[in-house]
Amino acid sequence: MISFIKIATKKLCEETDEGLHQSWQDPNLDDRDWAEISLSETWNEKYTFPGTLWLRKILEISDEFIGKEGELRLGTMTDADVIYINGKKIGNTDYKYPPRNYKISKLTKSFTIAIRLKIYNAPGGITHGKPHILLVGENRLDLNHGWKIRRSSTLPERHRAYFINYEPTGLYNGMIIPLQRLKFAAILWYQGESDAGSPQNYGLRFRELIESWQKLFKQPNLPFLYIQLPNCDTEKEADWARLREEQKEGLKISRTAMVVTIGDGEDDDLHPLNKKDVAHKLLNAYHNVKLFPNGYCTGPLAKEAIQAKKNVIILSFETFGKKFSVEENKAFELFQGGHSYKIRDYRQVEEQIILEFPATLSLQPDVKIRYNWSNAPQAFIWNEEGYPASPFELNIQ
Repeated sequence: MISFIKIATKKLCEETDEGLHQSWQDPNLDDRDWAEISLSETWNEKYTFPGTLWLRKILEISDEFIGKEGELRLGTMTDADVIYINGKKIGNTDYKYPPRNYKISKLTKSFTIAIRLKIYNAPGGITHGKPHILLVGENRLDLNHGWKIRRSSTLPERHRAYFINYEPTGLYNGMIIPLQRLKFAAILWYQGESDAGSPQNYGLRFRELIESWQKLFKQPNLPFLYIQLPNCDTEKEADWARLREEQKEGLKISRTAMVVTIGDGEDDDLHPLNKKDVAHKLLNAYHNVKLFPNGYCTGPLAKEAIQAKKNVIILSFETFGKKFSVEENKAFELFQGGHSYKIRDYRQVEEQIILEFPATLSLQPDVKIRYNWSNAPQAFIWNEEGYPASPFELNIQ
């Protein structure tokens, strides 16, 4: 069923694309009556529903770049694209997540870029927050503006495919059980995005998964290294902050390690492009999980918040043998009664952070202190290795 839906949609897209049949990639095409658009702006809805769009731009470059190799970097697109230079296809991508980076072997003084953009599910388009450039050596030529655009087909919304792996035991029976006789040095886990819409009890289920795998593989001390979700702001209704907090439950099991990736993600993309740094942090976790067998975190991990005086809160951290520091002029969040208060008066004393808030603010029974509590936060607590602290929400004792 999955393949049928995809094949049928792609076939319909090819059959109905007026631009494809009339060669809208041709550099000599007269596009003077086409609408104009910018890649860096939020598009009108008429350009975001399913079907095919064509974008064209004539680019003239400086003489110093003629004959050199260039690379188009067009960010990401929803859903699929084909790119042409002077009518010749130079590359294509069939789904929305990969960055669109396409080589141009030899630049000419003037050339036409054509983008055939296929939208299967609304809202489609080109991610406006990404850089859109022509890279020549270390030179970056802006490609955001001066594009012509025209719709060449309109399609019905593609039916959502059915995935057996989303059903209970779908992945487990198909992909985990067959591995039960193998031995592993460690398990690397990166998941949670699909649960951010309803993160409650994720931590409990996560612990059960870890323990069941250690039992299945008959390796009770099997290291389990996992990624705490990075910054991402594409899913406005999802609660990535709560999911990150739930992920900490994994640290209650021995030989587990949590990799904090705040700052490694893309605010406007679901998947980080910076996978090399994420891999280095996983390697760091692997080297340290045996030194800290009761749960290791790559960055400072807040353990408790104590009200020391009427208007003073002391935050204590587990630092795993690393010094840490906190940037100035940032803000923690005091949350109570459905309201948020910024706390900007703080100082560090060894492995503690002392917060002071106005004496006129009375703490309520439901009060909590938060740090980096959002879908796409920016870290300001770091250890000496440059690794960020895990976001947190703590009850104040």
